[in-house]
Amino acid sequence: MQSTKKSTFEMDRRTFLKTAAGGSLAAGLGLGIPRFVHAEQQSVIEPQSKVVNTFCSVCGGGCGIRAHVVDGRVVHLEGNPDDQAAEGRLCVKAYSSIKTLYDPDRLKYPMKRTNPQKGEGVDPGFIQISWEEAFQLTAENFQKAIDEHGPESIIFFMRGQDFANRLRNAIGTPNHVAHQSTCFTSQVASWFAQVTGGGRPYVYDLENCKYIMGFGFDGLGKSKNMHIRSITRALANNAKMVILDPYMSVTARKAHEWIQIKPGTDLAFALAMIHVIVSENLFDASYVEDMTFGFEYLADFARDYTPEWAAEITEVPAEDIRRIAREFATTKPAHIFTHKRDAAGPNYANSTRLAQAIVILNALVGTIDREGGLLLKRSFPTPSFDEVFPRPDFPERRKERIDAWEQREIMSRFTNGDFATVADGILNEKPYPTKAALVRKYNLLAFPEAKRMEEALKKLDFIAVCEIYPSEMAMMADVVFPEPYWLETSGVSERDFFSRYPQLAVRTPVIEPQYDTKGFSAIIVELAKAMNLGHYFEEASGGKWNNAILEAAGTTWDDMKDHPTGLWGDEKPFEGKTSFNTPSGKIELFSTVMEENGFDPLPHWRPRREEPTADYPFHYLINRPPMHKMTESQNNRLIMALYGENHAILNDRRAAEMGIREGDEVYVESRVAKIKLKAKLTAGIRHDCVCVFHGFGHWSQGLSRAAGIGANDGDLIPSMTHEEMKALHDPGAGACMLDFPVKVYRA
Repeated sequence: MQSTKKSTFEMDRRTFLKTAAGGSLAAGLGLGIPRFVHAEQQSVIEPQSKVVNTFCSVCGGGCGIRAHVVDGRVVHLEGNPDDQAAEGRLCVKAYSSIKTLYDPDRLKYPMKRTNPQKGEGVDPGFIQISWEEAFQLTAENFQKAIDEHGPESIIFFMRGQDFANRLRNAIGTPNHVAHQSTCFTSQVASWFAQVTGGGRPYVYDLENCKYIMGFGFDGLGKSKNMHIRSITRALANNAKMVILDPYMSVTARKAHEWIQIKPGTDLAFALAMIHVIVSENLFDASYVEDMTFGFEYLADFARDYTPEWAAEITEVPAEDIRRIAREFATTKPAHIFTHKRDAAGPNYANSTRLAQAIVILNALVGTIDREGGLLLKRSFPTPSFDEVFPRPDFPERRKERIDAWEQREIMSRFTNGDFATVADGILNEKPYPTKAALVRKYNLLAFPEAKRMEEALKKLDFIAVCEIYPSEMAMMADVVFPEPYWLETSGVSERDFFSRYPQLAVRTPVIEPQYDTKGFSAIIVELAKAMNLGHYFEEASGGKWNNAILEAAGTTWDDMKDHPTGLWGDEKPFEGKTSFNTPSGKIELFSTVMEENGFDPLPHWRPRREEPTADYPFHYLINRPPMHKMTESQNNRLIMALYGENHAILNDRRAAEMGIREGDEVYVESRVAKIKLKAKLTAGIRHDCVCVFHGFGHWSQGLSRAAGIGANDGDLIPSMTHEEMKALHDPGAGACMLDFPVKVYRA
């Protein structure tokens, strides 16, 4: 049912919009920089300070930054007022980067392990070694694994990166595992099949939207700097915002309507909206005729998905569903915005179908790649890595992977891999033994059922980790390669999250690296040489790759340094695309790609995988403090001062019935683990839900501020066997991050 929520929060919408427009959003929301932080940095700026223009790399937003340096030390960061992404403002994560830059806990030199025992509570006995020894030791262990078990016995854990991808292919292993199955593969699958033939875009034209809707969308709490400004401007310009979420997120707090939908039932609500819009002829007829394929199937498809049917499932009144559908269809422009781990992220067995339904709804109102909606990415022409750095042929490799990713009919086109099934593959040697791993900036705490993943890592003979911090994953390493922090590095950003036209920006080092660190591309090249694979990287370097990207766009590194706001394409009036990369050349409401791969071409109703029971009566929710970045920021003194511990967030009335008071210690338990947290009570959550914020529960003793605080939300998430994932038959191959019940009781 709908919440009244008026007396719950101190700052009303009008005050919020005033502060947002001024760039000083409340620190408690994590959307702006608290005044004491700004004052602390401003107090050390001297007239003779050097100003270095760069861009932020805390997230993918790439906000332009002016860094003030005094005597070789960064003393202040501020948003570049001429930069289109930053507009002179930064989020607290960006401002706090100085604290990370000078954190004494940072990794400072290469190390090797002396204690063969591994795991929580174990001192790895790290000792300093030279870079040469680090590369040689890693190369020897990788070669040993190859000689004894084949190249497929080596696995890479990291985001896709051109240098690492080439090394992996040169070795001949198919095993590359990244985080996408826990984050957004459901949305990638739907956009691939229905719109782009590739990935999904993240360019939101929120500022020009008049009806902002979201299923768990938290653009104010977990999105980018530019999205936050756009939402506040849209609201100030009389846009309406409707958020469906069982937990009152930051965005739900500022919405005109917060709908407390039952977790995992968003698909039913979306299907009922399709029913109303199609049956009442409320769709954009011109856009549907010109830009879409398969509309003729929708009437029969949606006939039985009435608001009354959906009301029984979602626990939202039918009259509200019908009214919202009509408002959405008749307010121009309107759009349902999605971002990674919202309800259309890989949280439930039906999340990919929800993502499909959202594409259909946005197409029905005509806002895919149109102003006020989600825009497709505009890019400069970019050469391929192989064009810039020609290579010999790669060796043949096995198709079968340790995470069974090759069995994913849709997602196997992408090299992402699966966080949810990789532990099963390693522990049970499916389909072969895994012996060594190269990991970059992935923490053990980020995996579903982290304790099981810890056991899987213990089974490996050798682990090399590239990191800036002594994270839990680094504590499992045999060799640690320290990387510089982003303020010490260079790079090129394509501005994926903010671009009505092509944009590039360069990151210049603000200061020289303080410690004996190396950039990741250099680490890969040197490791390749140590493995006698250097011929795959002739003349290759990160600097040359950056230059090649810039030259293809018609500029150079030196020119870009003189343009601190970046390079962008012609600012001509925006023109929406008239064709799309699908078999029909149109947005496919009826997906021929899904059908050809054995999936339902239309997103018929499917319930969540697991419902609460008498023994496990609560839905499990995960959120994230706006000021934190995943598991990376819990050692930052500034951010921890703003949000220093996670809790078990419970409905206040339900907690009273259970005899639980604010601050009481409680257990939250799933079928695979339990965690202990202090209770935090609020009216801003459904009575049948418990919410835990992500990023806490660190146990690495190398993290002096983070260790021992809170608990890891991921401990409770069941990982999957290969067989369970296959039986799920989900085109998005999602990890079902919230599709299980839990129980809560006093500790």
